[in-house]
This record gives sequence, structure tokens and C-alpha cells, in this order.
Amino acid sequence: MNELRALLRETLLNLRGRNSSILATLLMVSLSFVVFDTFLVITWNIREILRSEQENVGIEMFLTDSLDERSARALADVVSGMDGVRSVYFVSSAEAEALFRAEMPERSDLLDLLGDGYGLPASLQVSLQPGWESEERISTLAGTLSRLEGVGDVVWGEDYLPGLNRVVGALQKLDIFAGAVLVLSISLMVANTMRLSVSRRSLTVEILGICGASDWFLRAPFLLEGILTGFTGSAGGLLLTAVASALMQAGVGHDFLPGRWVSGVLLLGAVTGFIGSWIGLRSAIPRPRRQERKT
Repeated sequence: MNELRALLRETLLNLRGRNSSILATLLMVSLSFVVFDTFLVITWNIREILRSEQENVGIEMFLTDSLDERSARALADVVSGMDGVRSVYFVSSAEAEALFRAEMPERSDLLDLLGDGYGLPASLQVSLQPGWESEERISTLAGTLSRLEGVGDVVWGEDYLPGLNRVVGALQKLDIFAGAVLVLSISLMVANTMRLSVSRRSLTVEILGICGASDWFLRAPFLLEGILTGFTGSAGGLLLTAVASALMQAGVGHDFLPGRWVSGVLLLGAVTGFIGSWIGLRSAIPRPRRQERKT
């Protein structure tokens, strides 16, 4: 307990009288995290869009004109027994026309131009079980359904889901790259701050070392200062990003980061501060060399 009190006292002494330098460091760390947090917000929202689309995605099987309603319903029973299929709904030609006119009234005149002899094809709307929304599984199931007799065409959103998956993958790689650059830049920033802090208290550090203070006790206050700097800077970055997100909410609807992502950013800030202070202390406070005993 006494060592902990002494550690906290030394940490407070390190921070005393350095308001301007501490604020400057925190500002730079916070602004660095704003850029990183912005990438995370974009990635999170696009991932949510993809997840929503995958949950709502289904397969629509357009039937040939030669297949009557009885055969179509029999085919629906076959499809409903396949793996990954939750339900199958039969849409007749008349119902497809009614849905088209209701959902796109501005284009309903196209059906009138085609005449009474033309009818939209009947179809089977297939909804999938949870866990079957991945592109690979849907594509495999769609290929199986397309080979069934009486099926003219099968669609499932193949025009946009693969592209959306690629965008999310690219953003995740960009987040990793931005995180690596962030850790490197903030670590160097904190390392330089720690060197200045040790230089400011070099006499105290030297006296403590002469008095027999352990290497851990000499370094711990500066390591704690680095952790606090990284944690506080990441919290400031999250706060600034949250304010900007709230201001943009009216124009561009989106969600802020979930709690677990916020916790991860705060942890990243603390770890980055620790790494930076450890790098700075390696040169500022060299480890004492142990003298070998002569035999």
C-alpha cells in the first residue's frame, strides 16, 4: 500500500507544472484518434447495412409459363424441405401484377402498353433460415434451385451484395492500417513527452536511484503517466467524434460506435500510451548494469 501511495505521489509530481505541454500532447492524441474513430464509425455503419441486407435477402424463383399453379405449389413443397430454407411463398401471375402496380404506380402504364395477353411470370419467394445469409451459401442454394424443372430464372441480390462485401473488407483493412499508423505516431509522441518529463525530473530520479529505489519504482510513475495520456486522449477523440456525429445526424442518418467498440478504442489508447512511455524510458532511464561477481 505504501508503494502504491508513493507511486501515485510521484506520478502527480511528474504532472505538476506541465499544464501546457500536457494539454498540447492530449490535443494531438485526441485529434489523431478523431481520424481513426471516423473510419470506425463509417465501417460500423456499412457493416450494419450489410448485416441488414443479408438478414432480409431472399431468393426469388421465376417460373416458366408451362408450369401450372398446382405444379408450382408442388415445387414449393419440394423447395421448402431443402436445407437453409425457412419458408416458400407462391406468387401467382395476377398477384405479381398487382404488386407491381402497387409498388411502382408510375410504371404501371408499361403493363397497359403490353396488352392483356402479357402477364408477369409467377414466382416462388424463398426466405432463408438464420445463418444462411452469406454470399457463398446463397449462391450455392440459388444454383441448385435454378436447375429444378419449371424454373426460368433465379435472383437473390447478386448484383450488389458481393460489391458491398468487398467494400466492408476494404474498410476493415483500412481500419487496421489506420490503427497501426495511429499506434506508431502516438507512441512516438508519448515517447518524446516521457523523455522531456524524465529530463525535467532527472535530479529526483538520480537521487532515488542512489537511495536504492528499484528500477520498477523509477519507471512506474512515467509508465502510468503514459497510460493516462493515451487513455485520456482516446476518450477526448471519442468525445469529439461523438459531437461531430451528432451534428451530422440530421443530414446523414447513422449510428455511433457500440459500447464494445468504444471500450476497444479506450483500451487501444491506454496500451498505445504504455508502449510510447516504455519506448521513451528505454533511452531516458537506462537499466542499471549488473556487475558480475569475480570468483
